[in-house]
Amino acid sequence: MDIQRAFGPRSGDRGLSRYGVGQFFSTRHTDACERQCQRKDARVWFSWWRDRRRRKLLAEPFPDDWRPWLERNCRHYSSLTASEQQRLRNDVRVFVAEKHWEGCNGLVVTDEMRITIAAHAVLLGLGFPQLPYDRLLSVLIYPDTFVTRQQRLQAGIVNESDEPRLGEAWYQGPVVLSWREVREQCVDDPDGRNVVIHEFAHLLDMTNHAIDGIPALDGVADADGWVERFHTEYQRLVRQSRVGRRSVIDDYGATSEAEFFAVASEAFFERPVELRLDKPVVYECLRSYYRQDPAGRVTTVR
Repeated sequence: MDIQRAFGPRSGDRGLSRYGVGQFFSTRHTDACERQCQRKDARVWFSWWRDRRRRKLLAEPFPDDWRPWLERNCRHYSSLTASEQQRLRNDVRVFVAEKHWEGCNGLVVTDEMRITIAAHAVLLGLGFPQLPYDRLLSVLIYPDTFVTRQQRLQAGIVNESDEPRLGEAWYQGPVVLSWREVREQCVDDPDGRNVVIHEFAHLLDMTNHAIDGIPALDGVADADGWVERFHTEYQRLVRQSRVGRRSVIDDYGATSEAEFFAVASEAFFERPVELRLDKPVVYECLRSYYRQDPAGRVTTVR
């Protein structure tokens, strides 16, 4: 469940106060403004075209043969309200239609695989105004554990090694998953782990253009306080892990703050009541970020 740093820091924007009006509107800057306007026009056109295509897609009824897979393979579905179920079905259809699905090592991708993965991926974005995965292009599925070549710098020497993976997320995609692991955790024997939620949480982490366990917090009222509280809870897990104290958040979350966010997100959706009792601060941070209350859903259903 490794992640890759595929991008650098954002460059800061320069304000107009450094430039005289005449200088700012030189030919060079005019050309730059024209290019910027062209890019903006392209984004507006693409957004219009995408929304039109989605409206056409959602005008058709949800496929009858998809519903059993959705209900059986995504156990969260039954705890959602009617409006949330409708939103999830719509997002599943959009996600399945817009992403490129590729089977690896001879695997033939089926509709059941697409529905199972899509349902858990869009579950994370159910509280957001819209589906948060527009930049993701592809989902790659292996039949089982897959191997990736890793490079590490040690004592001035670059060492390469093959490492097994169950899932992997890259900035702007692809997301790579082991179907055996997806089926085992989501369908056959749910145990609080969920590789789909884990990897798509990594994608959400990358929305602030860094892999640091802090996603874009546009919808959080006190973003600075959120960051401080979440960092404190990460440090607490690291200390607990060192002395062998177990938590509802797996020790793998102590590896880094990026992994802490991903593993905590698994617990938030898969073991919400336990997380709220064991790590109430973490639960509240994730509740305010995801704009969802999974523990409340479980309590209501019971």
